Amino acid sequence: MAKKDKKAGNKPGQQLSPAESNRAAAEQIAKQPSKSKSTIASERRKNRVDGIIKTVYPSVLGTAAGFACYHAGDALAPYPWHFVMLSIILVTFLIQKHTYNFLNIDADSFKTKDWFYVEFMVVDLWLVTWTLLLN
Repeated sequence: MAKKDKKAGNKPGQQLSPAESNRAAAEQIAKQPSKSKSTIASERRKNRVDGIIKTVYPSVLGTAAGFACYHAGDALAPYPWHFVMLSIILVTFLIQKHTYNFLNIDADSFKTKDWFYVEFMVVDLWLVTWTLLLN
């Protein structure tokens, strides 16, 4: 049994001429939702500024946490490193959750992916700063 080539929208056994085929393809493309390129420049600028703030602010918090851990080294000595890391994550999460509104960023609209992103930045820079200061 050979399979028959069926074009989208054709009934079995019906063949479209090339002109009709092109028109049918154009109609299908017209039915698809168009990608909106009509975002205005001010909206794109605001999104870009928000993205920069969402990167710089956690970086500053992570660096500050690294300096804080370095200067509180004797007080942190009895605790394992993973306890310190989880404490840093908790504290910086709470700080960011309550201070993003002052930076004109809607923290309530953050999804899980956004929180992972900003906390990764904090933990990464905390660890790098603390390690460099300890050496």
